[in-house]
Amino acid sequence: MINVEGEPIEVIDAHSHMGARKKLAIHQIPPIMKFMAEDMLQSMDSAGVDGVVTFAIGIGEPSDYRETNQYIADAMTRHAGRIHGFMRLSPGNGPEDTLRVLEEGVKLGLKGIKIHPLIEHCPANDKERVYPLMEAAQHHGLVVLFHCGLGENASPKRIGEVAKDFPKLPIIMGHSGLVEGVRDVVEIAKKCENVHMDSSGVGWLPFFCESISWAGPDRVLYGSDHPFNPMDWEIEKIVKHAQRHLKLKIEDLRLIMAGNIKRLLAIK
Repeated sequence: MINVEGEPIEVIDAHSHMGARKKLAIHQIPPIMKFMAEDMLQSMDSAGVDGVVTFAIGIGEPSDYRETNQYIADAMTRHAGRIHGFMRLSPGNGPEDTLRVLEEGVKLGLKGIKIHPLIEHCPANDKERVYPLMEAAQHHGLVVLFHCGLGENASPKRIGEVAKDFPKLPIIMGHSGLVEGVRDVVEIAKKCENVHMDSSGVGWLPFFCESISWAGPDRVLYGSDHPFNPMDWEIEKIVKHAQRHLKLKIEDLRLIMAGNIKRLLAIK
């Protein structure tokens, strides 16, 4: 819980990572190799974050993420109400194997899917490898979060096609397309009511403010990409800087900081 103008605001981070890896998926500084549930809880307590949506750290080698999906499901059980787990999938492994992992994730009680089209070397709108997963996700009532931005496989246009073809499937465009894709993501969100965007990594404040102003506060989710970004950086971006520029109401902040992700995941 954080305090804004004397008002308590619940905070649920819609974009974070846990797990361990032996190899970096992409070049990163610092090279975080391990970040477990205890580390996450410590960060949450320090930043005033009440809950997190979390999924596996990207692995720089072929993987089906089964082990980390299981770990996150166990952490979700141990820390009910604070950790909300998504399964991570690798569509590049082919639909048959990946669908098995998806069904296992559903049985584990995981609430959604994370796909990183760049790391997994698979276009977001691949009809043979991704669309069967979207059909299954829609059937099971899952939420899908795509990494969005920094490459053609993860372009807003490709993810927008998925959103258009699966209108009943809630889709989060992670990072809101980053700087170069924010305006494209906003235009897609205007046309596709199932599209939401998270705040993580949108570093240029004018574009981030535009995303809230144009798409509306009911379509934007607070997210940090922790541990790669500090949670409190992203909180301050919204509750201090964006609020000042947009004169957001407390009700709008409550939607962005927790209300929207609670609605998508049916968190009470």
